[in-house]
Amino acid sequence: MSITTDFAPGIDPSATIDPTARIHETARIGAGSVVGPDVIFGPGCAVGEGCELRARSILWRNTILGDRNVLHPYAVLGGDPQDKAYSEDKPGHLYIGDDNIFREGVTISRGTAGDDPTRIGSRNFFMAQAHAAHNVQIADDCVFPNTTMIAGHVRIGSRCVFSGGVSIHQFTVIGDGVMIRGLVPLNMHIPPYVMVIGPNRIGGLNVIGLRRTGHDAAARADAKAVHKAIFLTREARPFSDVLDELEAQKDWTGPAKEMIDFCRMAIALPAPRNKGICPGRSKATDSIK
Repeated sequence: MSITTDFAPGIDPSATIDPTARIHETARIGAGSVVGPDVIFGPGCAVGEGCELRARSILWRNTILGDRNVLHPYAVLGGDPQDKAYSEDKPGHLYIGDDNIFREGVTISRGTAGDDPTRIGSRNFFMAQAHAAHNVQIADDCVFPNTTMIAGHVRIGSRCVFSGGVSIHQFTVIGDGVMIRGLVPLNMHIPPYVMVIGPNRIGGLNVIGLRRTGHDAAARADAKAVHKAIFLTREARPFSDVLDELEAQKDWTGPAKEMIDFCRMAIALPAPRNKGICPGRSKATDSIK
């Protein structure tokens, strides 16, 4: 990212600004960026190099983008948090990395002041009407299809692939490499590298995702073994007992260790994040592919 939180206002001479755009005096616009017709560029907002803000897109307030981000018409980034605790006296911030795409009608709120700001990483794709609420933290290379709904304080890892209409309850944590079926609501934590097939229901390991991200056969085999122990054969035993047994077996590495570490973290989270971990398939869902 070429822009930091302490940027100086100004418009680079190589930027292209449509005469109908409304640019606040505190704005910063980097080299080669294009600001289209009727764009609103509010106070405390900045974009880096090579960004494109298409007609009627909006940066509302205290929103900082890195390089080569694209906003399509009616995308609104940095709107007020939809939170009763929000106060205009503490407006909060939204920080965004590089190479993200925000399609039509996407809305992403600033953080509620006093907590972490809302943060979006790099190379994410938000399709039309997707929403990420206040204080959300999203890593890199994720896909959020149409009408994805992400509530406040959710944490999402890298390389996650959602489907249309997925809804994530507040304070939920989702690990890396997760794939979620369409229209699924979730209010429990999702470990890395799994596929979610129904409401709070893990359906299997995301083997294709592991392969595509360069994990070799040995790493995939370890991940399968850990996944089986935690989600397919655990039955009614506590998560902590299964994790103890796994760690006594060997020094796990790669995705297998990430899954174990995530589960350790999730079961130790205090309120309001003490939401539990999604279970694996029951006999009623074994036939679902």
